[in-house]
Amino acid sequence: MTDPHPTPSLGRGLGPVPNPHPSPNPSPAPAPDRSLNPNPNPNPNPGPSPGLHSQPGSPPDPPSLRVEFAELLEAEFVRRWPGRSVGLDAVHRYAMIPPGKLLRPSLVLHAALAVGGELEAVLPAAVGVEGAHVGSLLHDDIIDRDTQRRGRAAVHAEFGPAQAVVAGNALFFSWFAALSECRRLGVPADRVERAMAVQAEAGVAICRGAFDELAMRGDLELGVGAYVAMARAKTAVLLAAACRVGAILGGGDAPTTELLGDFGDHLGICFQIRDDVLPYDPIAARAMGKPSDSDVRNRRPTLPVLIAHRRADPKSRAALRHALLDETEPELALCRIRAVMERTGALDTAHAMADDYARRARELLTRLPATAHVAHVHALALLTRPAH
Repeated sequence: MTDPHPTPSLGRGLGPVPNPHPSPNPSPAPAPDRSLNPNPNPNPNPGPSPGLHSQPGSPPDPPSLRVEFAELLEAEFVRRWPGRSVGLDAVHRYAMIPPGKLLRPSLVLHAALAVGGELEAVLPAAVGVEGAHVGSLLHDDIIDRDTQRRGRAAVHAEFGPAQAVVAGNALFFSWFAALSECRRLGVPADRVERAMAVQAEAGVAICRGAFDELAMRGDLELGVGAYVAMARAKTAVLLAAACRVGAILGGGDAPTTELLGDFGDHLGICFQIRDDVLPYDPIAARAMGKPSDSDVRNRRPTLPVLIAHRRADPKSRAALRHALLDETEPELALCRIRAVMERTGALDTAHAMADDYARRARELLTRLPATAHVAHVHALALLTRPAH
């Protein structure tokens, strides 16, 4: 498998977030509502954020949007799966609340609002994509034999593997049912139809990515291009679909929808690489909320492992191979793999690749039309920053 997008250069720094619509004759102090600088407000003591429903000309602050979106989404989860839920709904409530990072539903909302869509009309689609993501995690935890998720018992450990499989399946279907809700809320039928096609295609691609990842277990000769192709299908496809669905439902034209979809693709690969690095960072590993030894136990050749194996001398390569494929103590395997990574600089290289995908994602945002809502474009750019 080859990467249709060439492997990026390995510059380490994130660099400044670019202006989405640079002027040919820039003034010394660019207007704050046209910048993707992460701190656009020149006032060191800003007043309260205007919030989601602020008037035109006074765009909301992107960090406040993140908080308000998180509160809005969690309130919607609670409304759909209240405390009195029983049966399947009780499993879904446990899986969905408290929520995770909410990256994918945030992409739906920001993409829709960036092109002029209405929040209420696309909210069901945002809930649906989070359901699809959580459903995939229910299945992943069974496949990987991981008993923890988000700092507590995984769904299959709490309710049983069979119940987790069925609950995950139902959440996938809820992703599509959400689009019929958008239709009832006024989204035109042709937009819903196009969004449905994007979701269906993405769903098949995600399953293919998960299948390919299983086939790659233990393969330390895997090329970086094959890894990126797998990461694109396993992770980036859903982020790209979230952006495309939001843009379609919000009324974006085809070029804008594709730009936002490509942004989601690059963000997804960046996100997967950063996730693959976490188990090998002792400090970050303690805050993962899931077993840090999962990749080692499942003999998964993630990007930093592949880079270390390719760069290592014969002795270190043999040690890494034994740790990943034959070591029976996962913690000992992690320590030995970390040692090889330190000697080869593999973690720095993986971080640099993630940063470069993030840079390329932000660059795509600069191509959006001048009509794009700047606060939401800015918020999308901020999602490319490392969580720490």
